[in-house]
Amino acid sequence: MDPRVAAILKWALYGVLALMTFVFFSRYHKREKLKDGIISDMRGLVSEASFYRALTEKDARTTYLRCIALLDDAKHLDMDSTEVFNRVFEKKDKGKTLAGNEFDDYPTREKLARETLTRAYQYAGQLDLLGPEQVAGLRLGELPSTPIRTAIICVIDPSISPGLEKVVPNFELRPFDNKNATPTDTDIAAARNLASDLAGAQIIDRDTENKIHRYFRPKDKEPAK
Repeated sequence: MDPRVAAILKWALYGVLALMTFVFFSRYHKREKLKDGIISDMRGLVSEASFYRALTEKDARTTYLRCIALLDDAKHLDMDSTEVFNRVFEKKDKGKTLAGNEFDDYPTREKLARETLTRAYQYAGQLDLLGPEQVAGLRLGELPSTPIRTAIICVIDPSISPGLEKVVPNFELRPFDNKNATPTDTDIAAARNLASDLAGAQIIDRDTENKIHRYFRPKDKEPAK
């Protein structure tokens, strides 16, 4: 082969390899940037002001739905909820968290965020809320309309403790027709556990926790006649 032709082919091969490497790293960088954006947005949403003490019920519901959309975005980048929250709550030097001191001081808040949003994402899948059009609505804080009508219910009725309608961990997705169903034993246990976690996170005080526990105390069975 002519040495000049061989040289041209060699440099052409180097050029193709260089281009492929550039494209690969460009895509990798873009993908990592998207992941970093999701983590940053999630950190903001699970902060105290958004997640535990929202200004209005609408703000709290918007946060709840946007978090579900973020978890779906993460899944499409091959990140499951565990990886997302591990990065959201990862430690900085001297034990400080990237999301703020509140998760060092009150670790129950991290537990509440992980459990609430992982469960929300699972329920969203079961209720057909994760299609492209539905997720677009979730990003805007809107509950999409689907054949399986869905409602956001409060695990602990705010009439028992006013203000809990603005606490995201008190939310749960349910089929619309089931939103006013009589609480089951499982629902009662969930409400009591949530009250204990909210008290541990210092979102409610111990007197309020005790009031909720009394409200959800299992009813004594009637004696057999």
